[in-house]
Amino acid sequence: MSKIEDSVVVDAPVEAVFAYASDWRRWPDWFEGLSDVRSTSEVSRGTGSRYSYCVRVMGIRARVETELQEFVEGKGWKGVGTRGLPHQTHWRFESLGQSTRFTYGLEYRLPPPLLGTVLNLLFAQREWRGIIRRSLANIQRHFLHAPQETARASDTI
Repeated sequence: MSKIEDSVVVDAPVEAVFAYASDWRRWPDWFEGLSDVRSTSEVSRGTGSRYSYCVRVMGIRARVETELQEFVEGKGWKGVGTRGLPHQTHWRFESLGQSTRFTYGLEYRLPPPLLGTVLNLLFAQREWRGIIRRSLANIQRHFLHAPQETARASDTI
């Protein structure tokens, strides 16, 4: 599996950043190439919740499903692929006083084994790095341009 991880420091408290990033209905607002998100389990938040969504990479749209595991409010979770391309994610949130370090990690494998490895090395890995970097920058920009929402999000936790 290929592994990619990146972090961003967001100028907002961890409660606000976690509330925004953990709201699956908002994922298409900031996660580049992600669309058509829907809950596919009776549990809609936390450990055991599952989400189906479309991702666009290398011009190809694919539907995947991810189950959240090890969900800890304000700290993060692990996502494990249950359908579609094999993948795992981790989302970590670290309080830095009035700021937050948000780290997103992705592990994935492109099938078939030999061709998938070549495609990954030539194209996919670089594209995924860019998608993750731009998505994290979108979170950062959201809190720079929406200070009133930052206050509201922290009030609702």
